[in-house]
Amino acid sequence: MWTMIRPKVLACYFHKPHHFSQKYGEEIIAPMQTETTGGDEIFRNRSTWEWQKARIGRMINKKYTREIIILTGGYSSSEKEISLLSSETVCQVCRSILPTTKIVLTRDKLPEEAIQKDAIIFPVAHGEFMEDGGLQAAMEAENLTFIGSDSKASALCMNKSLTKQIVAEAGIPVVDGIKFVPVSAPSPHSISSTLGHDLFIKPNAKGSSIDTHVISSEMELGLTIHRLNEDMEYVVERRIDGIDLTVAILDGKALEIVEILPKYGFLDYGNKYTPGYSSKICPARIPEDTKNTVKRYCEMAFKCCGCRDWARADFLFQKNTGKVFFLEINTIPGMTQNSFYPMSASAAGIDLPTLITALINLAADRKAKSNSDGLG
Repeated sequence: MWTMIRPKVLACYFHKPHHFSQKYGEEIIAPMQTETTGGDEIFRNRSTWEWQKARIGRMINKKYTREIIILTGGYSSSEKEISLLSSETVCQVCRSILPTTKIVLTRDKLPEEAIQKDAIIFPVAHGEFMEDGGLQAAMEAENLTFIGSDSKASALCMNKSLTKQIVAEAGIPVVDGIKFVPVSAPSPHSISSTLGHDLFIKPNAKGSSIDTHVISSEMELGLTIHRLNEDMEYVVERRIDGIDLTVAILDGKALEIVEILPKYGFLDYGNKYTPGYSSKICPARIPEDTKNTVKRYCEMAFKCCGCRDWARADFLFQKNTGKVFFLEINTIPGMTQNSFYPMSASAAGIDLPTLITALINLAADRKAKSNSDGLG
């Protein structure tokens, strides 16, 4: 069974932004403009952000929130490794705000110790169950307040092909592709005739470019399909030569755009997370009108996928044509020292403590509203 994917229409802390360019290894963060009014620094980008008027670094609403519980882990070794590194970063900040407990998940079940009505749950976990809606549904069933997208949006965004169909219907350009199961895949000739010979094959529901294959010929395509897990869903996409871009989204607003330049091949797991294997430049060195387009597409994708609180969206910029293509959206972004989300936020003038405080506040506000409405 296969499906053609083609677009229909194609805090308590305040951060003082960088006043000079900084380079950390291969990471470049450009300066951020500020203005001072009445002693407060107001962070501003090239567009006006209404959400900033609420002062994302305000104090946590602690009336209904006594504790933060961080859930982390993952089934594959790669996903678990990134989850644990991210959770440690988040945990250090959270412990300076509220009492914090970290729980490492070892199976697809919400642990009893996480079921605390006066806590905010902060999922920092990747992969199956953790970010595909399973964990979120379990928390919803217990009427727990948690940071991030609900179960419906999480399940949608984990499904690459379905996400692309949704955003394409909203008018965001996507890369042509075909979803398939190897046991009933279309012939290599049929795929090559539709998409060409230069292709990517990737699992339909995995992140961090895990198990991604680069294809350059019809013969190579056939051999690769033969070696895949025959019952697992995959996506084969047209391979477009372009610049990888990724953008942090906070409460529906796009932050700064990160340009990623892998040193070896394409942006796979190794190039993403191995120090020195990719250069990260923020803000991205792309035309101003392209930046505006990417940010607009980010916010559109976040909204039409039903995301909440935070996410990170990936795009491809084809320099010779000026076109931008949506790739995917991640509802639980990585938060390691090499991750793109904190870098994007930092370039927008939001340091890590302010960022995490903002995320806690978003959940705390929902919790306060739920309690005042008599629902929790």
